[in-house]
Amino acid sequence: MITLVILAIGISAATALALAMPRHHEQAHGRGAVIRRQPVRRRLEGWALALIAAGFAVFTDGWGRGLVLVAGVAGLAAPLAAGLFAWRPGRAGQVVAGGWLVGLVGLCLLISGLV
Repeated sequence: MITLVILAIGISAATALALAMPRHHEQAHGRGAVIRRQPVRRRLEGWALALIAAGFAVFTDGWGRGLVLVAGVAGLAAPLAAGLFAWRPGRAGQVVAGGWLVGLVGLCLLISGLV
């Protein structure tokens, strides 16, 4: 179950990092959208989500398997985020927000000991 949480957070992280690029930002929000501080915020958000996913993986599976799991999730999340931009680019912001929600749920699962 925690693997799915890590995958969801990884997809959100890849989507946030993609939204930091002007091309994908325009794709998601339309041409002429305000892009002043958005790239920095999205980069910080993407890296924070990636670190949260890595933290969950290392906490549940240890350093050896956890880092391998994070590498696998990163390899799977990037094409899924690219597919999101090809299929529904307007939903990218919602996917990033959903990643924070899933991270909160994962934290609650870890604290309660259900994982």
